[in-house]
Amino acid sequence: MENKTGKYLKYAIGEIVLVVIGILIALQINQWNENRKENNALKILTENLNSEFRKNLKELEIDLSRIKNKISASNTLLSYSGLKNVEVNNIIIDSLIYYAISNPTWNPSSYVLNDIKNSGKLSTLKNENLKLLLYDWDRLYEDILEWHTGLNTSSNYLVYFLIEKGSLVNVDHYNEKNEKGSKFNLENSDLLQEIRFENALDNSLYSAIELEKRYNNADVLLNKIIEISDSHIIIK
Repeated sequence: MENKTGKYLKYAIGEIVLVVIGILIALQINQWNENRKENNALKILTENLNSEFRKNLKELEIDLSRIKNKISASNTLLSYSGLKNVEVNNIIIDSLIYYAISNPTWNPSSYVLNDIKNSGKLSTLKNENLKLLLYDWDRLYEDILEWHTGLNTSSNYLVYFLIEKGSLVNVDHYNEKNEKGSKFNLENSDLLQEIRFENALDNSLYSAIELEKRYNNADVLLNKIIEISDSHIIIK
């Protein structure tokens, strides 16, 4: 009787051990599946983030070229400012003013990044350097927006002054047909004798230079974010 009881006990213990092992294996498989899903989701999230920043970088490089043209044109106009006899074709003056009053239009996409932050997914990013760079990007972009506003204000003042004292039509016409468009006897080269125009141009130039600095910082930062997210995609 005791032998039978011992056999039954051993059998029951064996069954329990097998059940426990089965449960542990099932839990392990379930955990593996969850980790795989999490890694796949993280990979997709990182790929989307990488794609968004690549697009932003491409558009930034276009706007960097625009702001460089604005700065160059403004500096050239300031070099003519106050000179009595400026031997420069009026069409060239109009073209310089066209670039000097133009504004950068860079408006980087933040849909993916905002979704990551708003959904709490930022904590799932396992690369701490990437998290820090994204934090730096937020602060830099806020700074860029402030300088965008300042540059828009100073450039708009140039436009208002041009409307008041010069010919906006000539500047617009230069852009379309590269020839004088106003029917009035106005030359925008006369603006170079206006101290208010010089001051407005100098103020706009200052804002453009400061914005260009931040654009260059953004260029470096975006490249770092893209590089790290590229590595993370490959690893995962």
